[in-house]
Amino acid sequence: MPHDAFELTRLVERLPLKICAIATWSNNFVLSTLSPKNEAHLLVYSITDHCDADKVFEAKLTKTLKKFTAKPITQLAVVPEHKLFLYLSDGEVQYTHLEHFTAPDSLPRCRGASCFALDWQKLRGVSSFSRELRVCVASRRKLFLYRYTKNTFVLMKSELQMPDVPRAFAWVGDSLVVCIKKDLFLISIDGDSKELFSIGTNRTDPCLLPLMNGDILILKDDMQVSLDQNAKPTQTQPVRWSEMPSAIEHVHPYVIAVLPRGIEVRALEQKVLVQTLTTPEAIRFICTDRWTLVASSTQVYMLDAKQYESQVQQLVHAKHFDLALQISELIEDSPEQKRLRHNNILRRWAFHQFTQHKFEDALKNYLIIQEDPVNVIGLYPHLLPSDLRNSLSKGQPTKPPTLSGRELEQAMKFLITYLTQLRYQEQQKAQRHQKREQQLSGESLKVLTERLKLIDTTLLKCYVKTNNTTLIGSLVRLPDNHLHLPESERILKSEEKFQELVDLYCTKGQHDKALKLLAQLSKGPSTSSLHGMQPTVHYLQNLGSENITHVLDYSKWVIKEDPEVALKIFTEEMAEVKTLPRAQVLDHLSVHAPDLVMPYLEHIIHHWEDPTPDFHDQLVQIYKQQVEVLLDEYLNKNTNQQQRPRAGEEPGALGKARRKLLEHLAESKHYQPAKHISSFPINDMFEERALLLGNLGRHELALAIYAHVLKEPALAEEYCRKTYSREREENREVYLSLIKMYLSPPDLVSYGIRLPEGSLPEANVEDALKVLTAHHHLVDSTKVLDLLPSSTPLRDICHFLSTVLQEATTHHRKSQVLRSLLFAEHLQVHKQRIQTEAPRFAIHESTVCRGCGKRLGNSAFARYPDGAIEHLFCAKERDRKLQGQQEVQSTDADHF
Repeated sequence: MPHDAFELTRLVERLPLKICAIATWSNNFVLSTLSPKNEAHLLVYSITDHCDADKVFEAKLTKTLKKFTAKPITQLAVVPEHKLFLYLSDGEVQYTHLEHFTAPDSLPRCRGASCFALDWQKLRGVSSFSRELRVCVASRRKLFLYRYTKNTFVLMKSELQMPDVPRAFAWVGDSLVVCIKKDLFLISIDGDSKELFSIGTNRTDPCLLPLMNGDILILKDDMQVSLDQNAKPTQTQPVRWSEMPSAIEHVHPYVIAVLPRGIEVRALEQKVLVQTLTTPEAIRFICTDRWTLVASSTQVYMLDAKQYESQVQQLVHAKHFDLALQISELIEDSPEQKRLRHNNILRRWAFHQFTQHKFEDALKNYLIIQEDPVNVIGLYPHLLPSDLRNSLSKGQPTKPPTLSGRELEQAMKFLITYLTQLRYQEQQKAQRHQKREQQLSGESLKVLTERLKLIDTTLLKCYVKTNNTTLIGSLVRLPDNHLHLPESERILKSEEKFQELVDLYCTKGQHDKALKLLAQLSKGPSTSSLHGMQPTVHYLQNLGSENITHVLDYSKWVIKEDPEVALKIFTEEMAEVKTLPRAQVLDHLSVHAPDLVMPYLEHIIHHWEDPTPDFHDQLVQIYKQQVEVLLDEYLNKNTNQQQRPRAGEEPGALGKARRKLLEHLAESKHYQPAKHISSFPINDMFEERALLLGNLGRHELALAIYAHVLKEPALAEEYCRKTYSREREENREVYLSLIKMYLSPPDLVSYGIRLPEGSLPEANVEDALKVLTAHHHLVDSTKVLDLLPSSTPLRDICHFLSTVLQEATTHHRKSQVLRSLLFAEHLQVHKQRIQTEAPRFAIHESTVCRGCGKRLGNSAFARYPDGAIEHLFCAKERDRKLQGQQEVQSTDADHF
């Protein structure tokens, strides 16, 4: 992947002095040189950028500091943020002002120093664990840690003892990677140590380079290893250089290595060789800040980065898109232009990945840049019209690959994932618009809708091609699907996916098409899931009241085929079925299926507890008509029968029908008896008439039927038991009415009841006395005695009278006892009041307040139960303090 990343430019040539160290900052750099007398001279240069001149860069000597130190300077460092210049000379680390280079100070307690290292994380602008500048100095077998504060360096803690003299070290977070002999150790500032690995058998000098992200690069022979702050590798494979580097430097996104025969540039993340630069002489030093400088023993060169735009073009042309993306971020431009450039590179990269059959990576990149899905779908065969796909392929760098077989199937699976994620993103946009969190223009909303339509329709095609029936059904059943209906119809019909087509019609509201298709398929093969009536029934059950017209129209053919199955359309236990307009359903059944009217009414009344009076009235009439027909048939067959069975106990269908009628009349509270009583026969069905009369509140006449027509005392008493209510006045004397009917039968003919000849009602004193004996506590004794004939023997009512008198006596005695108890309680309360009001006390002129000790005088006062007296003010103040103490104690308890 070689391309021109840097250009080598000579800044300083053929110095008469030997260069020992170099450091750079901003537009400046400083050289430490060695004189023939072994003295250190400092040379400070500034770099000038001549954009229009032939010589682009020029280094101008701005300051010469001769005999800066008496011994050679072996290491330099600059800290522009603090205007600091640090150097190592004659076993001592000293620092001075970066601009003046005067009055140097020494770091304390570090005589015999061999090397030092700065906390480069902070200097490079990356957040560190500490905000201060930190320096570590090696002195013999010890490491000294310093913190720069208030313009001076102070020791952070006691020195760290090493097993041998450290040869090199570098900060990494709150720890140091230290090289001792040829072994590397991770040592925390607290003294904890962890052995890492060796720098290699062939390497003599260790090389450690902290990175701005907190990682560190370490050279092991000719390999470059990257570790994080926990000394764990950050790359699976190390970088192998062509030769053994003597030094490395990081210039994002590259790593530059100084080799014996020149300079080599590699991409840090991609590890590939980018450029090789040859130099007239061996390079010994490399440093970087704003500019990247390399130096031999007598000359200084600049590694000038080529125009980033040119590098990006070269890399894109060479199909090294990941590195092109990194370099494009370095181009100074507006955010919009940066975004467009970034998306264009990713678009080219995604297409290249697709041609290499890296479908997953390609579609991920397309998703990142929000590529128009038409362009992505156009890469696949048979998903777009041929003319549209051909026109789209003309805009690509090369022709899309021809996919078939397993490759096409694999590519389809990744396309499904891509479209699913894209659909979610587009749905989020639509939802934000609906919630007014992000308003879209009319045109943007139209584009969004068309895009969703394309996505969903393409997803359907992919599901069909991969034969994923489950996902096909899930998609067409989505309430918010945007499937293109004509195209989706064509696809599903061609693949005979009729169940899914029905579901699609349903979600799109095309109920006529769905129901016609179901009716057509009901005659199909028995192996089909849509064979028969059940699919149509299920579909109609789910339509709801808003589609009642469709429900009624398409239920007709089901009614003709099987009325019992058709009834489930209107009686299934579903919310949609329960909300159907029942009056319309009833009218529909009355016309097209009269036999279903009764079971439908029974269901909505008995199971759904519908209180509509009209429905209850219709069910009464249906039952009555059915009973009348069956009763006529029964009587014609049994003309010689002397005694008929009790109502509801007749054999066969008559008994069942009559039980239904009697139960409905007895239990329903919603029919209107006044509308029905005139329609019942006057010479039969007396049990039903009695129930109607009872619901009308005509208890005497109902009881007269039970007592004299049906001659069923048990039924009469059961009627009284159900009707009696002490709270309701009209039902309070129902037992008295029954006794009255026994003693004074009414003329039933006058009430429209025709009795058989010779069966006129007669007084029945015996049954009346039985009722009186059994239920004497539920009747007014005085009124009963008035009703009884004067000829009634006393012995017949003796039991009644003795029971009534005994109960009256018991009640009277209970009342007397209760009155005595209440009077005793009254006396006790009166006594307690007198005792409470009895205590007296006197306030004299000498009476003093318990709180403040002052005399009460004429002031308002408060008296406590123990007899103590205080001013009213003092008492309130005392209560306030007590309340405050209690709140404090409560707060302390909560904290505890």
